[in-house]
Amino acid sequence: MRDQHYMPNLSVLRSSISMDAMLLCDDESLERTNPRKPQRIPIFGVRDQGESGRCVGYALANLIDIQSNLQKLRQFHAEVIDDVDSNDEMTEEEKAKEEAQRLERRAKRNRQDIVSADMLYRMAFFHDRYPDLEDETTPTCEGIRTLRSAIKGFYHHGVCLDWPEDSPPEEPGRWQSECYSLETPDKGLKFPRVEQAKMARNIGLGAYFRLSSVLNHFHAALNDAEAVLASANIHSGWLQATPENGGVIPWPWEGGKVGTHAFVIVGYDRDGFHVLNSWGPEWGGYKGQAGIALWSYKDWAQNVVDSWVLRLGVHAPDAFGASIGEKGTKGITSRVQVGSTPCSELVGHYMHLDDGFHVVTGSYPAFKNGWEKTHKYLMGNTDPTAAVGKDEKTYRGILVWIPGSLEGIKPAFASAVQRKNQIKAVGLYPYTIFWCNNFVEKSMEVMKVIFDSCEAQAGSDAAHLDELIESRVRGVGRAFWRDIELGARRALRGTGELPFEPDEEDKLSRIKKGFVGTFLKDLMDLKDETGCEIHVVAEGAGALIVHEMLALVHDDAENLKNARDCTCDGKKGAPYDSLFDGREAKDYFDTLHLIHPAIGMPRAKKRLQPFVNDLNGQTFEFTADAPGDDDTTDPPAVQPMIASDNFRRARIYLPTRALEERISFGVYGKSILHLVSRSFEDRYAPPSGDKDDDIPIFRPVRTFLGMASVVDHEHFNAGDAVYLLDSVASQKHDLDRVPQDLLTSDSTIIDAIYDSIRTYQKKNS
Repeated sequence: MRDQHYMPNLSVLRSSISMDAMLLCDDESLERTNPRKPQRIPIFGVRDQGESGRCVGYALANLIDIQSNLQKLRQFHAEVIDDVDSNDEMTEEEKAKEEAQRLERRAKRNRQDIVSADMLYRMAFFHDRYPDLEDETTPTCEGIRTLRSAIKGFYHHGVCLDWPEDSPPEEPGRWQSECYSLETPDKGLKFPRVEQAKMARNIGLGAYFRLSSVLNHFHAALNDAEAVLASANIHSGWLQATPENGGVIPWPWEGGKVGTHAFVIVGYDRDGFHVLNSWGPEWGGYKGQAGIALWSYKDWAQNVVDSWVLRLGVHAPDAFGASIGEKGTKGITSRVQVGSTPCSELVGHYMHLDDGFHVVTGSYPAFKNGWEKTHKYLMGNTDPTAAVGKDEKTYRGILVWIPGSLEGIKPAFASAVQRKNQIKAVGLYPYTIFWCNNFVEKSMEVMKVIFDSCEAQAGSDAAHLDELIESRVRGVGRAFWRDIELGARRALRGTGELPFEPDEEDKLSRIKKGFVGTFLKDLMDLKDETGCEIHVVAEGAGALIVHEMLALVHDDAENLKNARDCTCDGKKGAPYDSLFDGREAKDYFDTLHLIHPAIGMPRAKKRLQPFVNDLNGQTFEFTADAPGDDDTTDPPAVQPMIASDNFRRARIYLPTRALEERISFGVYGKSILHLVSRSFEDRYAPPSGDKDDDIPIFRPVRTFLGMASVVDHEHFNAGDAVYLLDSVASQKHDLDRVPQDLLTSDSTIIDAIYDSIRTYQKKNS
């Protein structure tokens, strides 16, 4: 149900298909070992997986090599013919000889440009995790269960080149498979290095379709794509397919199943399919083709498991923005479902956490050493005096983006990729911290069921629908929001044993840092070493991460001060391993941008609001109504609430009151912040009387920093930091309802952030 199926077209099918002759060449080593059975071998070689169990990676590598070599050779063949034919000084015989020699030289060069089977296999692991394989009682063994996992791994990570020699790779971007060298430097490697990830972007997956086990579909697919990735239950008769037996897999076979195996189908004739295997050149030999055997149709019908047909994509590194969704008039008027964004588009530019831990499975895995590599890279590639746009490898600093708009990881990841080049255009290195998107994605599915139930009960136009939703979703919502708040704390404070009470006082020995805490320390070290810029953007609940950053820095400074002032063993100064050495975040953050911040005022007034005022240098009281409340037909704009000639290093972006009144979250008629404040926040207060059985009461609805009404809050005193959005670009009429996701994805605030960063850079250049 998750995949598109291949549909045959009505073109005339050929009666038989074999591997293209350009992909086969004579192999002298085979002729020496078996002179009576001369064999031709694919120009990319015949892989031998040995006892590794990595057939899925090897089969997919063979298919990619077939397509990439055909693409190169056909283009090269056309160029050679044009070049040779234009030479009037050569005879026809000389032209044919010259053409054959050039093609042969090119084919030999192509043999070293095969793709890495081990990388394809390792990337499949992120999409093929089963509890029984990870059980401690289960013996560790290699083996990917599904072809789909390898295809998804290829889609998200691409593939770099292999090194088919018994020596260390000559290029750092190659991932050498262990079948070529047991001493390969890539032995045990689970995730590509920077050089490998960059090379892997050059070979990516384009279209892919699941193939139904229908004979005509297989024949049509081989006519279209010339290769099919397949898996099947195999029997011991497969071991008998050798040149001495004509390269035929015997059928019927008396023995039973010996395993499930992956391979590539490269042709067919009246007797069956031609199978390219990964068991070395001594296997197969059908029609003099090393590594290729005949698989009868009856054997196929009995044992085929799964099959896919695919095409490689065109390498177009600058076209990502144009590749998302439909384009043109239809694309403007309708939204379409598209595939997830490839992970390779953001490698080195993100950290992916869930509940404070790195996410090491799925489409977007992350590891502890990922940021370590990025930090090391930035140490040598940041220069605050670098000219913007002059050198893509030298950055003025880093822009840390912290999503928190309560969206799943796929849309959040796609947004990060789309803004990557925009951030580079202002001379900054883009880095995104995904910290709660996995949990949000699953929780929203549960809440949608509750929303739908409320709508079915009350009706979509019922006046009390919002109140019904707030009441029904309260239990799930409280658990959801508490986990969001705890996830932010664990990202900064570490992942100790649960439960952890936020009100528990941090002692000197308790203060420790989580992965984002380490990240924050490294940012400060980076600025100390290079003097680079550090800009922070937090969306929605991402403000909780910033709050925890400030709390960690503050608590560390307090502990350091207390340690220096106390007396221990008669000596002044207790031992304390400080994280930040008394440094303050305001001295390191160049700008801070909070977009619709999802943080309650009781918490915001403690850390976030004072920090905003410190960055801006002064405090303004609220003196005027917010502009833009009247309906307007002007393009969307972001305007300061209080006009001033001073540059604001910290900014809080809010909707105007008029815009906020039109925001809806699904069938809920208000914004997500209103739902959180009314239903997700813990509003129970202690009983008012002295009796234990007194009924607890509700506190008043809590104002959030991201609400338009925050400017009226008694404790809000950062009016000079407020910037107001009056509309979104997708609105056709001023009074139209605005879905929450359109407010989140609107680019007006994002463009304003880039403009403010450019202004800051000019002031400090």
